[in-house]
Amino acid sequence: MSARAAAARALSLVMQGQSLNQALPMLEPRVDESDRGFLRDLVLGSCRHYQRLNALAKMLLKSPFDDSDQDLHALLVIGLYQLHMQGKAPHAAVHATVDVCEELGKGYGKAVINACLRRFGREYDSLTPALDDNPVTATSHPKWLVKMLNKAWPEQAAAILHSNNDKPPLCLRVNRRQVSRDDYLQQLQQADIDARPAPFSDDGIYLNTGLDVTTLPGFAAGFVSVQDEAAQLAAQLLQPQNGEQILDACAAPGGKTCHLLEHADVHVTAVDIDQQRLQRVQENLDRLQLSAELTCADMLQASSWQKQQYDAILLDVPCSATGVIRRHPDIKLLRRRDDIDALVHTQATLLDLAWSALKPGGRLLYATCSVLPQENSEQIAQFVARTDNAELQILDKPWGNACNAGRQLLPQTDSHDGFYYALLQKA
Repeated sequence: MSARAAAARALSLVMQGQSLNQALPMLEPRVDESDRGFLRDLVLGSCRHYQRLNALAKMLLKSPFDDSDQDLHALLVIGLYQLHMQGKAPHAAVHATVDVCEELGKGYGKAVINACLRRFGREYDSLTPALDDNPVTATSHPKWLVKMLNKAWPEQAAAILHSNNDKPPLCLRVNRRQVSRDDYLQQLQQADIDARPAPFSDDGIYLNTGLDVTTLPGFAAGFVSVQDEAAQLAAQLLQPQNGEQILDACAAPGGKTCHLLEHADVHVTAVDIDQQRLQRVQENLDRLQLSAELTCADMLQASSWQKQQYDAILLDVPCSATGVIRRHPDIKLLRRRDDIDALVHTQATLLDLAWSALKPGGRLLYATCSVLPQENSEQIAQFVARTDNAELQILDKPWGNACNAGRQLLPQTDSHDGFYYALLQKA
């Protein structure tokens, strides 16, 4: 299967409500290994700019495709991505995209796709101004999210929307049990890999160019893992101490679980509802030569996981993921405004359940990869107000923005993702 055909099918699945994490693994193995990077770029890029490209497609089509031909609509979006965003030469991109209709078994779509793509080239100057005047198509974000970001972060909203459309940098976490960050930076330099230390995470390193991480020095031996700098701050904030019993709730895929174990000799119970995702946690533990107790359970059902009380709890709750859109651009197509209220309710329930499993004097670190106050500072303020023995700790740190409760990181170009933390102690 060609990369363009696989991309059209993947995007059409996302348009129907599947995540890229579900769609891509089914299609990638059917594409030549040398073309898989191109496939991912087509799909991720088309999702990243979908609101703009979809509006263009609708302007160019005389009539919409039938419901049974949404893969052709997705193919048109992918063709427009190549022309409008990648700047590919029309004579190459148009011909290759049109040919995919036959591969999809829909040769009857060739004339329409060809006409739309060639019309875009002729009428570019008249088509794009209207897109730039509309905040949805100018930023390629759904209307509800543009409104919420402008309300929550009026001064920073434009920068957040811009950062969400960037390609994210590649950040590593050094396994301090195996090698120091300074020593590993030297190893990278010797391997002619351009890198720089992360400014906020003690274990973080940014690579200045993308590469296959399995080729990094010592990767197979567990010297480093891939993890965004903002996510690395969890272990620094929770400060695990030797001998502690720690609960990592909603733990998969296990980056924070492993980082806690790299910091100290602790017993970590990692809970997640998805057995397949727990297998990824185990794979990460094995490569890093670490061990934890893995429990497949629904955190909302305390009887299935609560066997003791813990010295510390990392509660990385399900959230809107609005801080990691650049890594998961399908969020723009899949997330709905109504999802936020349901997530806020789930987060509040998880907070109460986890708190009951925390020892007196223990600490709980609440974390999300969201930038919405409803899930973050407002959630924690309400929890503290209804919980007599919850003491909010001040996070006076050189990163992020201080809130009325906790600290918010916003996505930064060439730097960390959007993340939120609040540290609570049980009196």
